[in-house]
Amino acid sequence: MRVHFILNPKAGNGRGKKRWLQFDQQLSFPYELHETQYAGHAYLLARDIAKRATNELPNCIVAIGGDGTVHEVLNGAANNENVYIGAIAAGSGNDFSRGYTAFTNARQLEQFVAKLEATTHDYGIAQINGKPKVFVNNFGVGFDAFVAHTANESQLKKKLNKWGIGKLCYPYFVVYSLFTFKPFQLTVKHKKQQQHYQKVWFATVSNQPYFGGGMNLSPKSNTSDGKLEVTVVSNLSKWKLLFLFGSVFFAKHTHFKEVYQFETNEIHFLFSDQILAHADGERQLLNEGENHIVITVSEKVWKLAK
Repeated sequence: MRVHFILNPKAGNGRGKKRWLQFDQQLSFPYELHETQYAGHAYLLARDIAKRATNELPNCIVAIGGDGTVHEVLNGAANNENVYIGAIAAGSGNDFSRGYTAFTNARQLEQFVAKLEATTHDYGIAQINGKPKVFVNNFGVGFDAFVAHTANESQLKKKLNKWGIGKLCYPYFVVYSLFTFKPFQLTVKHKKQQQHYQKVWFATVSNQPYFGGGMNLSPKSNTSDGKLEVTVVSNLSKWKLLFLFGSVFFAKHTHFKEVYQFETNEIHFLFSDQILAHADGERQLLNEGENHIVITVSEKVWKLAK
């Protein structure tokens, strides 16, 4: 077993580096450390490491950072059966560590290297004009993508991260975005049926329950059941939407008549307006004309180190 750490030193406004130093002082096995230098670098590092993994010498890649770092690592390495993927949560939202298992101390890592215990999980694939994007938490279009983008670009998030409370910026930007985001029309194709939704705030496809720093959006989601859960929110006022977001932390939003939830293994989103999308909270640029997204699930295709 060869162990690689991919560290995002800027995650959590420097928390990634601090978390790594806590682990580094207690590890006894050999490893390689790779630090990311720019957005997308973790993907390239993970892809190159995965290419070198073999049956005789499997590799474990441990992402140290937030959900974005884990997202890049999964996209780079998840398709290689000789790769184990682990995580050390060091971001602001850390939804991955809520829905999956993450390492919290060096002893757990030592035990994994000794026993190689792992669980297998699904991931979703969003095809945007034929370009695939893997996600392990959720994929969304509309308001949640708008909020995630606004929060990630803000100075407020950086300031709150200094105090270890960066996740609190998401509720703040929910309120802020109510006055700038415009609902859209969405057509959903599912099981040979077609449904039109008016005044849609957001449509999210989930592989695990949490998003937005701990909001329990999809309480029935299971990361290993071969299904994705779809949530569409439409035809409600901005003030009721604000109340809905408050209820999401306690999974009470499912009682709203404007919330539509169902499970699937394939779904199509079609829309006329150009809107924002996100995969695991990371903004996905949709160019003009990219208005048809096909989302599917791949069952038990990657191994999570535990």
